[in-house]
Amino acid sequence: MSNFSTPLSSALITENTELYATCGTGLERLLVEEFKALGIEGVQSAGAGVRFLGGLKAGYTACLWSRIANRVILPIHSGPAATPEELYSLVQEISWADHVDVDGTLAVDFYTAKSAITHSQYGALKVKDAVVDQFRETTGRRPNVERDTPDLRINVYLFRDKARIAIDLSGSSLHRRGYRDAQGLAPLKENLAAALLYACGWPQALEEGKTLVDPMCGSGTLLIEAAMMACRIAPGIHRDYFGFEGWKGHDEALWNNLLEEALDQRRDSPALVAGADQDALAVDNCQHNIMQADLQDAIVVERLALSAGRPASIGNIGEGLLITNPPYGERLAADKAFYSSLGTDISRFYAGWQCALFTATAAPYARARLPLSQTLLVRNGGIDCVLLTGDIPSSGIQRKSTAESAAIEDEKDEAHPQAALYRGKQEFDEKPGEPAGIDATAFVNRLNKNRKALKGWIRQNEITAYRVYDADLPEFAVAIDIYQSDTTHCVVQEYQAPATVNRAMAEARLDAIMKAMPDILNIDAAQVHLKVREVQSGLQQYEKQKASQSLTATVTEFGAPLEVNFTDYLDTGLFLDHRPVRRYLFKNSKGKRFLNLFAYTASATVAAVAGGAASSVSVDTSNRYCQWAMRNLDRNNAAQQKHEVVRQDVLAWLDGAAIGIRDESKFDLILLDPPTFSNSSALDDDWNVQRDHVKAIDACLKLLAPGGTLIFSNNFRRFKMDAALLEDTTRGIRVEDKNRWSIDRDFQRNARIHQCWFIHKE
Repeated sequence: MSNFSTPLSSALITENTELYATCGTGLERLLVEEFKALGIEGVQSAGAGVRFLGGLKAGYTACLWSRIANRVILPIHSGPAATPEELYSLVQEISWADHVDVDGTLAVDFYTAKSAITHSQYGALKVKDAVVDQFRETTGRRPNVERDTPDLRINVYLFRDKARIAIDLSGSSLHRRGYRDAQGLAPLKENLAAALLYACGWPQALEEGKTLVDPMCGSGTLLIEAAMMACRIAPGIHRDYFGFEGWKGHDEALWNNLLEEALDQRRDSPALVAGADQDALAVDNCQHNIMQADLQDAIVVERLALSAGRPASIGNIGEGLLITNPPYGERLAADKAFYSSLGTDISRFYAGWQCALFTATAAPYARARLPLSQTLLVRNGGIDCVLLTGDIPSSGIQRKSTAESAAIEDEKDEAHPQAALYRGKQEFDEKPGEPAGIDATAFVNRLNKNRKALKGWIRQNEITAYRVYDADLPEFAVAIDIYQSDTTHCVVQEYQAPATVNRAMAEARLDAIMKAMPDILNIDAAQVHLKVREVQSGLQQYEKQKASQSLTATVTEFGAPLEVNFTDYLDTGLFLDHRPVRRYLFKNSKGKRFLNLFAYTASATVAAVAGGAASSVSVDTSNRYCQWAMRNLDRNNAAQQKHEVVRQDVLAWLDGAAIGIRDESKFDLILLDPPTFSNSSALDDDWNVQRDHVKAIDACLKLLAPGGTLIFSNNFRRFKMDAALLEDTTRGIRVEDKNRWSIDRDFQRNARIHQCWFIHKE
């Protein structure tokens, strides 16, 4: 905060006089860069704005040319103001007759933080009283108050009981350019729109002649700000009011020279700026605002939905900048389905373009599945927002050789298990924005080849539910499972593609798969079920999905019937990759006590019951899955007094069960198959399998009978078993790596789908 021992009069303003410009929170860095580009000296970030030098010329330049600043103020005095009386006295130290005539008008803006005076309106009233009382004492008259366009706007900032008193040169927020009097439901402020354009590199792109498009342009703020940059139009050129115009320190000749220089800089745009919106009223408002800004020759707008394609004006241009401010879900509707469609449409029509989306941080923008990263965090209209930028993957590609495809198939990627499957470019030549017809012949051939190869193994082992395809071909990255009950059902799981994949092309391939499956399997299309496998949080993978109608069936495994659900959840209720563990339980449970932890639908318990287990306990925190588990046990005539289902947090149950347990009550077989992590609100503490597995294993060992076996399994691909546990000789255990053993033939393409150990108690 500037420190003036004596008030600064207009006569004392020099090139070394410090001024201050405010901006929206999060835009400070951009404002510093803008001021430096304007040739302003001494620019330093300070709070929610910047300090700078240069006197009136710098202040006028900022008012006229800054596209980002809110206000430009000239501090003239400062000092302590811990009480209303101190504030009043400090204001009266200024000779206000040097700044406004007695017949003029004034307004006071007062801001306070961490100070004894906490009420801004009271503070503003005290400042106004000090000013008018000074005039009344010297002239017997006083200036009037005018809120909108006063001759003098006084800005007072009180922080930690120290006041900075300034002249507001801008007079009103600089986002009011003067061109927008027609706007939509959720308008974007002009200076924020300009900041977004700076942040995504539009000033550089326009000089390269690149095209800009906003396919959901609304009232056109982004388009107009982009065109003003392209045409070198000063953003303040259309304003009809600045705060300095009625101020007695105003240098009119200096201001007029700056205006003339600004008018001389205007040029024709070197870049095409185009917009579209599906709403007719929005297009009308946009065109009106463009006329107000005198940019009708620089911007082309048409009524067109994003899903209908590109605006005609940009034709087949191969690259450019797409920037848009889609609905936040606050004042305009924008749900997960909206953002999913948004991502598809952008991928389809703007492959190869740079993309910038500005939306609320709380909006489900991840559903767009576009390769965008956070570039800017800022508040807009009281809403926390984010600017996301990146390049939309191209959709045209060359066909690979067989050797290249094989190399990609064998490649693994820790960060994203399926990333290697998508690294190739597409195999089709296509028109810009339109995915080519998908030739699924290679997929059909591979699927039929796999079915033929598995046929004997399936028959020999009496398997009714199995995986027949697991992203064998990089361009068709899905997993396909077959369930044979009274009728055959097929579950297609789409692996979420990395952001480097064109969304529209990925969806076109998926559509080709879904259309091919009924013919391949000779089943009705209603028996083919699609699930999208994404990165999940907490227990999200077990949550109920949206389905118009539930569809369940019964399959058998080792002769035991199990209920599967094809529609309501991400998984069907039967983890096919854990079949070897269930087979082991079926063959080794006779006469034994079995404990199933994180039991899910208790399919493992059913295997133990079918194998002759004397008793069992199945524990899970979900009421839904405990009910499902009981239905599975009832189907297999498991007596409830011997085979118990417990709904409780597993770790809490383990702590309670270990208290006073006798050897004869301990379990001969325990299955511990926890989720990777969980932050469910039903649990007291969060769960992380890497962090917490030793604690859980130790709790299980307390319940394991001598000579018993604990089967520990999890699906965390980067999991590392605690090294000390593997080498420990104090627990009386032997740890056996069963990872390779636990992968059945139909999962050998995806051998890291889970990990498994047997822990034997000596």
